[in-house]
Amino acid sequence: MLNQKLPISQSSAIFDLPSRLSYGEKWSNALVSLVATIMGLYLRKVVVELWHIIMYLSTVFLASFYTVHGSLGHPYSTHILMRAHPGAKAPDNGPRPAPARPKPLDFPQYQVQGDLDATYKYARNLDQLFRGVEKTVSSQHVEALNITLLGEIPLERLIPEGHLPPSAWLQDPARAVEVSTEGQDQNALIEKAGESERESFYTRVKELLQGNDACFESLPGRPGSRRPPTVKISYANKFYQNLLLMAESWDTSKDNYTTNEDGKEMYTGRRYSAGHEMPPYYREDVVSAFVEICVWPFQCNLQNPRSSVNRKVQFRKQCFPIQGITSTVCRSPKDRQKARQGILEGPLIGIHCRNSTTFRTENEAKGQGKEELMSFLFEVGAALLLAQKRAREGKLEEKPWQDKFWALAERRHLGEMGGGRQDSETNARARREIEAAKSGVQLMEGIETEKKDNNESDAKEPKKRKIQGPKQAYLATKPPESQWEPKMEYRCIGKEPGAGFDNIYLISSINHHLSLVNIRIDDRYLDFITCGPEQERFDPSTQEWWILDVKRSKWFDLFDPGDRAEAMRGIWGVMRWMNRDVGVS
Repeated sequence: MLNQKLPISQSSAIFDLPSRLSYGEKWSNALVSLVATIMGLYLRKVVVELWHIIMYLSTVFLASFYTVHGSLGHPYSTHILMRAHPGAKAPDNGPRPAPARPKPLDFPQYQVQGDLDATYKYARNLDQLFRGVEKTVSSQHVEALNITLLGEIPLERLIPEGHLPPSAWLQDPARAVEVSTEGQDQNALIEKAGESERESFYTRVKELLQGNDACFESLPGRPGSRRPPTVKISYANKFYQNLLLMAESWDTSKDNYTTNEDGKEMYTGRRYSAGHEMPPYYREDVVSAFVEICVWPFQCNLQNPRSSVNRKVQFRKQCFPIQGITSTVCRSPKDRQKARQGILEGPLIGIHCRNSTTFRTENEAKGQGKEELMSFLFEVGAALLLAQKRAREGKLEEKPWQDKFWALAERRHLGEMGGGRQDSETNARARREIEAAKSGVQLMEGIETEKKDNNESDAKEPKKRKIQGPKQAYLATKPPESQWEPKMEYRCIGKEPGAGFDNIYLISSINHHLSLVNIRIDDRYLDFITCGPEQERFDPSTQEWWILDVKRSKWFDLFDPGDRAEAMRGIWGVMRWMNRDVGVS
């Protein structure tokens, strides 16, 4: 019955209802539907075009307003106009009110001299010494940690041998294969590291070797020349977009100051503000985008701290906040199920950015300025925090408030606050609640019925606005936030099994430069600053492990293509060394 075919007349009557209409009705209905469709499309297009015009006019108005009022030093005007209309004329082609004059570049000059007497005096009381360190910073804080510093270290000495990419990797691999017969060592390096890794390195570094102007013109939405882009940017697209914003404050290569007829100082160039006026997150975005180019081939990502609690280093029973920690490099797990859940392993490398541009006053000598000392202590603190996180591998979080009554049960039965008279029955009920919360047992039925009666009585009475007093604030107090980051498997990646020390690598950034920092931290040193001395009498002169070896590379200029390539070589070498096969720890 289901497979039986219907006659043509019946099938048309059921499934082809328009065929039952007359010829004129069909044409009239088709004409009406066609006109309605055309009008709908036309109206939709008109509305969209009007919306685009309104948005364009508003963005151009904002850009012109901030450009004319040059005293505001607004760094967004160029970028707003770029985003508004890609075909518009670049605003930096014509003269405009001059921005603030650039300040000369300044870098911290560290002069660290070990003093065992000072170390013996302050090492036992680190938590007391570092209280209010921002106001009372001095050389005593550096001497108490017993730090040795070596600066301007070449990359060959900063990274273990055999992991730094050779300088030949900065050339095209196809060209290197043709001339590889001239030297056997170069050919051996290519075969050892693998051709695919070298090609991956070269495809990224060749974009960093391009000139800044050519890369800026190749960005999508960049106003200016109508000519097609001369270079192709793919991996470094995000980096050059953020570098352009940084150039509007730091790039002085095109500065030209003139005076108009009215005697007002005019300016043509790329800058719209001075370097010390740049928002700090510009630097963070540039450094993060640069590091991402180097770590993505190793299945690694950047992880930002969840909250300010995750940026505190622990000295004994106190935690001190570390400024400038922007993100850390973490590795994606090989387990696909964990990777889909967003779990990361690490951390591997830390990123530390500082917004300071002046590190000493006129009355302070080099190496003794407060800003210099604070900058150095923040770097060391960031490395110690990274070491403490890596040392959590295989451990469980110990919460100091875990066995406290105020973190386990409600405190509404504890009577009046402030040591007043308390009812014995109330105290007994509170103790029962604490014991029930510890064992995981639910509250007694009597307390539950009492709660229900109280809720019913409260529902009958009219609700009044409650003013929170000291007692209510005390009762609403919650346990502190956990210092362990969620969805993070702390692992000491790159550490040799059984080794008594850990090599911490930090990417430090100041002005428009970055530097690689390596700090060797002994496990006993880390336990000492975290938990305190095990012996009653601590003599640093007899403890070989009580020392921090700090090594720093030179400052690489992010506006210089050659320095960018060298910085990528260093970060790539650190990632190769961290991800090497070290066995099961």
